[in-house]
Amino acid sequence: MIPQTAARDCVTQDFFDKELYAIYLAAWEEWGDEAWKIVWRSGQIMLAEIEPELDLKDTTWIEGLQRLGDYLSRVGYVRSISVRQIAEERMEYTMRDPAILPGAKRLVAIHAVPGHCSTTLMFALLAKWYGLGAEMIGDPELRDDGDAIEIWRMFPLGENQGE
Repeated sequence: MIPQTAARDCVTQDFFDKELYAIYLAAWEEWGDEAWKIVWRSGQIMLAEIEPELDLKDTTWIEGLQRLGDYLSRVGYVRSISVRQIAEERMEYTMRDPAILPGAKRLVAIHAVPGHCSTTLMFALLAKWYGLGAEMIGDPELRDDGDAIEIWRMFPLGENQGE
């Protein structure tokens, strides 16, 4: 149900999810897997927009990712984010109740390109600030309890991906 009056500085989670679903579905329908270029580039662009708000000076890569996660929680994209290293080159990324989870599940179900809004931001942050690359291992686990969990392989930029 749509609220009678919504705050002008607030967009509902439902609207945001549906809008991103529509954009990414349209991109996938038009360009297929080439739409991944839009997904990854959007993270670089968004990072440039919010970078001044993150206070990343003198942070480690894990601290930088957590600051970005805290920012995404403050702005209402997720309830919370946690990042933790689970092996030398492996990281677990957990989002609690991301705003785009319903649409992401629908896109993944048809093998379309999902938005990955926070993941693209985090990958862009790793590259720009810490000289690191990352790739998802397998598909994200999109749980019924509202969590979305990704496992990443971390590597220095310039190293071959897919090892």
